[in-house]
Amino acid sequence: MSYRRFTDSEGRAWEAWEVHPVAVERRMNLERRAQARGTDDRRQRPEFRLVIPRELRSGWLALQDRSARIRLTPIPDGWVHLSDEELAALVARARESDQRS
Repeated sequence: MSYRRFTDSEGRAWEAWEVHPVAVERRMNLERRAQARGTDDRRQRPEFRLVIPRELRSGWLALQDRSARIRLTPIPDGWVHLSDEELAALVARARESDQRS
């Protein structure tokens, strides 16, 4: 797993790492059946199932400082080799994009 620490132009310390979901829930909706099952659930024990949004299924770059958490997708090629300034620019663009949404 790739991991970096960097400092932005305002002196804030950031951490960055890649996230690759391994076991993605194959269901896109909470309920796939057109009609309810007439029998009890086949599962012997309850399972935790996480539904990953489509845009995150190929993974994301997680960026975090003390007060912010950002998911950047797709993962930029060669991000590990970017300078602190280039990584800080990615953070700034992601924050601008979030504010417009």
